[in-house]
Amino acid sequence: MLSNHCSRFLVLVVAILISWFATTFLFPNDADSKPAMSPGEQLTAELSGIEQQAARSIAAENPGLPGLKAALQSVQTGLEKLSSGEGLRLSRGDSSLEDLRPVLMFRLAALHARLGNKKEAFQTLDEILLELPRWLRDELSKSAAFASLAEDPEFQRMKTRLERAAALWDGAAFGTPFKENLSEDEKVAGLSFFWSEVKSNFMKPSRLVEVNWDGLYMSYLPRVRATQSTFEYYRVLQEMCAQLQDGHTQMFMPLELYARQASVAGLDTALIEDRVIVLSVDSEFLRNQGIRPGQEIVSIDGIPVRKYAEERIAPFQCASTPQDRAWRTYSAQPLTTGPKDVRVELELKTADGNSIRTSVPREAPLGPPNIPLIEARILDGNIAHVILNSLNNPQVVSEFRKIFEDTIQRADGLIIDIRNNGGGNSWNGYQILNYLTNQPYLTSKWKSRSYCPTFRSWGKGLQWRVYPAEENRSDCPNPFTKPVALLTGPRTYSAAEDFCVAFRNAGRGKIIGEPTGGSTGNPLMIKLPGGGTGIICTKLDSFPDGSPFVGVGIQPDILVPASIEDIRSGVDRVLKVAVETVTRKSPSE
Repeated sequence: MLSNHCSRFLVLVVAILISWFATTFLFPNDADSKPAMSPGEQLTAELSGIEQQAARSIAAENPGLPGLKAALQSVQTGLEKLSSGEGLRLSRGDSSLEDLRPVLMFRLAALHARLGNKKEAFQTLDEILLELPRWLRDELSKSAAFASLAEDPEFQRMKTRLERAAALWDGAAFGTPFKENLSEDEKVAGLSFFWSEVKSNFMKPSRLVEVNWDGLYMSYLPRVRATQSTFEYYRVLQEMCAQLQDGHTQMFMPLELYARQASVAGLDTALIEDRVIVLSVDSEFLRNQGIRPGQEIVSIDGIPVRKYAEERIAPFQCASTPQDRAWRTYSAQPLTTGPKDVRVELELKTADGNSIRTSVPREAPLGPPNIPLIEARILDGNIAHVILNSLNNPQVVSEFRKIFEDTIQRADGLIIDIRNNGGGNSWNGYQILNYLTNQPYLTSKWKSRSYCPTFRSWGKGLQWRVYPAEENRSDCPNPFTKPVALLTGPRTYSAAEDFCVAFRNAGRGKIIGEPTGGSTGNPLMIKLPGGGTGIICTKLDSFPDGSPFVGVGIQPDILVPASIEDIRSGVDRVLKVAVETVTRKSPSE
């Protein structure tokens, strides 16, 4: 009979053999199941490793002469590979590889500087000075690696040249100070700068063709010249920008002008069943005036509300879809915005047909509401209802983690509510989604315009850089695997829509509610005369198979339109259907 010690040993050996057999033949590990890297990915990984090692050597206090020389040789070898025929072929159209060249050259210059090779350091910097990304421009001025060059007049001239190049690239000359009425030259320059940047960078060139962008520019020249104030000038620019029909391409007035505007505080409205309906009232003053949810706004300042909105609000709204345009036009903030010292005259109709006429002060400053990043509660049936109001602040991830640990894990179902989430950072959303799955999922596919002047001279047409959807893998050891539903609406926007795409790709549950706003992307920001700002969407996202949602909206799996009856009765129909869905009941009529 074997001893207990021997028995345990044999059991251990057998367990190891079974585990080896299973992982080798039956269940190969993730690394083995992943597709092999392409030659381009292999070169990117190799050069990235070289760059990171060089950065560590440069930053070290006492790297030693042999270490610096070895790093120098490694970077030179990497650059030779990148400049070879094969390297050039692989990097053509691959931004990851193309972006590595100026970074490697910058590291090479820093290594030369640390080794005392001033001539070589200056030659290398001069070669790539205009190619440096913003983060390396800052490092050039601050890095101790270039201390040996700091007092050299050539280094000072180089820094001045870099500052001028950055200013030229960013259009800094157009960012003139605020004046009540900009000069005609400033007005024309601002219009021309915006027109040019849109023509080169806007992600939907087909829209530029539809509106005849050059012709539109010519037609707006006399209009901006005729403006009598900076406020009037920016209204004209906003009207022109709205022609592009994109929520991530907008025109913002100088802060001095925004500070003079305000809207009615504590009021939210929307266009429901073709009527402007009060959604919520969070103001004691308004409640004292008899204003309640479900009432209809009939007129503003004596003008029928639809006429007022379509003539005074809608022409200036940059919206990607009809539902986007509706909420941007008929929400209380744009609908009641005006000079803060001028009251707004409202006429409302109650459910029983009575009229309310009231004069309301404009007290709410323009901008996003001050609300929590995340809210959570437990509904009947042990269903967690988590409202994500924004993805802009990375703190939302840590707050979700706490709610996940304290509440969600013990729930029998989860409803994530992003009906009023205007977006932020897509990565924050993906990190939250990782708590809900242990399976890999795809994010969005995207593309951006690629312009080569030489190709244009050869008569080639529009070209794109296309990037496939990335695969995300959850690192959550115990994700929530019970039923989940996602609530959306026309105010679901930008990064919140990216979250919807990933949620649908992950197959974690039904999307319930109304179509999203239909606008996401990455905006380019430009400075304009008088302190205004323009943003231009440069990135066109889609589902992984190329199906569009920008300009369309993400359609829910279960459509639940808003109704006046539900508003008046205080019923959240979307939430009710979601509860029935995650508890596997058939949604009621």
